[in-house]
Amino acid sequence: MTSHLASKGAQHNNLTKEEKFKKGLLIWGSVALFYFFQFILRVSPNACTDSLMVAYGFDAVTLGSIMSFYYIGYVVMQLPAGIILDRVGVKLPVVFAIIMCSLGVLLFAIAESSIILTLARLMMGIGSSFAFLSNVKVASLWFDPKKMPLFVGLTLLAGTLGAKVAGSPLVYLLDVLGWQSALQLLAISGGVLAVLSWFIVKDVKIVSPKKIRSVKQEVTHVTQSFKAIFTEPMSWVIGIYGLAMYMPLSGFCDLWGAAYIEDTYSVSRAIATDMSWLIYLGVGISAPLWSFVHAKLESYRKSLFFAGLISFLSFAAMLYLPELTLFTVGVLLLICGLGLGGQFLSFSAISALNCRSRTATSSGVHNMMCMFSGVLSQPIIGYFMDKGASATMNESVVYSADSYIYGLSVVTLSLLIALLACYFMKPLKGKLENKTDQLVQL
Repeated sequence: MTSHLASKGAQHNNLTKEEKFKKGLLIWGSVALFYFFQFILRVSPNACTDSLMVAYGFDAVTLGSIMSFYYIGYVVMQLPAGIILDRVGVKLPVVFAIIMCSLGVLLFAIAESSIILTLARLMMGIGSSFAFLSNVKVASLWFDPKKMPLFVGLTLLAGTLGAKVAGSPLVYLLDVLGWQSALQLLAISGGVLAVLSWFIVKDVKIVSPKKIRSVKQEVTHVTQSFKAIFTEPMSWVIGIYGLAMYMPLSGFCDLWGAAYIEDTYSVSRAIATDMSWLIYLGVGISAPLWSFVHAKLESYRKSLFFAGLISFLSFAAMLYLPELTLFTVGVLLLICGLGLGGQFLSFSAISALNCRSRTATSSGVHNMMCMFSGVLSQPIIGYFMDKGASATMNESVVYSADSYIYGLSVVTLSLLIALLACYFMKPLKGKLENKTDQLVQL
């Protein structure tokens, strides 16, 4: 077994630079398609909230609670997924993760009860937890480290395109086929992607000359890493900032945004989903550019504050200002997305706060906190929508504008919390300046 792994590692190392890049590009393209696919699954409820509420007689809080199980599965599996990818490789976990997502979609399409719907969303979240990490893993194995930001950016772009497909194209499929048949088609496409990944994705296994740690040493290393991360107050402050800044994406874009725009501005669901997608477009455009803002300001705290301020002002204006035109709403949503792109600096901040041996673990913990926003936002927004509800649920579901404003104020409040978190980041600069970046030896 060892000689076989060493042989595979040798084959990888014996490739020319050009051959390695081309092969890596093909493999990365395959796992990027997985990220694209899981983003469609994540955002798809935004296109069919009315159909689900009518078909099952759900109110907003029930629907939000069921949909949030996607994020529960994602959050629970985030750290195990990283460990599995490190220990097993990319190929098998990615194939099984895609199959898990596909089975989840299929189960969702044929479900006859809320329990099965919940299980289906949980399965989709568990499978999706491997998507982004597998892209990062492939990029680290096949490309020059200097190209890592490029491929992370391209991966985020793939997600943005997936969110777009979950907009008007998916709504068109829903209108033509019905929501159940459309989701079954998604499940079939996932199966095709799993087969392609099986033949395209190749693992790189290189035997390290260093002594392999025992299970006990590995557990000790992980435990000490978690202890160091969770006992650092700035980890919590930055984590709360990330969670709060992700609320507009998980709560608005992924579930309630299209319904709000459709009912408030009397437009088609296709137009409404495309409008809510403008936030994701803004994130995709601005995420790489905020690194230049940080370089100019030389302060994570100031950069994160300005990102939060732009997001808060634009979202609050979109939600509370009266008699806005649809064009103005679109501009404000795009601006909100441009601000939200700055939240990804928090990943750099949490990595800089920790020594190199804890970078991946600390990033995984931070990502868990960000994704936990979906667990909170989707049912809570639905709860407050029902509290202020004036809704009809016959052939379609229509909440009043006031009901949506009541519920979506949760997003506005979360952005205020993000700004407040920036106030408590005052010690961050000093901690980064005084940090000794030494690898932990265990």
